[in-house]
Amino acid sequence: MAIPGELYLDHPVRPVAAGDVVVAEGERSGTLFVVGSGEFEVTREGSTIARITDPGSVIGEGSVLLDTPHGATVTAATEGTVHVVSDVDAFLAGDAALEVARMLAARLNRLVAYIADVKTQYGGAGGHLGMLDEILSELTFGAPPAAEPGSEREPDPYY
Repeated sequence: MAIPGELYLDHPVRPVAAGDVVVAEGERSGTLFVVGSGEFEVTREGSTIARITDPGSVIGEGSVLLDTPHGATVTAATEGTVHVVSDVDAFLAGDAALEVARMLAARLNRLVAYIADVKTQYGGAGGHLGMLDEILSELTFGAPPAAEPGSEREPDPYY
């Protein structure tokens, strides 16, 4: 899902070459980027988690909205362009907020549907898959549970 061009085409364009990092995991940019052209790879802790190919796709929205460091690195897989939205508050004060909300809702919906499908297929398999109910509940309705340090297994006296 992407936002309409009329919402971002007037923002400055930055060309990117294959291999250029648009946002880096763990860093803060305070900037949104909107794909103009090209393909982008999203990695987290070194693992590829997504590929962005649609013009109008937004990069960096989670970090900006949550005021946290970027949770993933986005690298140009091909030559392309991104539109740089540096005044995020002004951008999100208009129609772009609704489009970004729709994009995030669609992403969450796909994630929940995927986890529910995994639960349906493998829920009876035991092991850690029993925690899928908790994950689904937390993703859709709640705040993360308070962390409880320690382990549920018996400590190994030989460590």
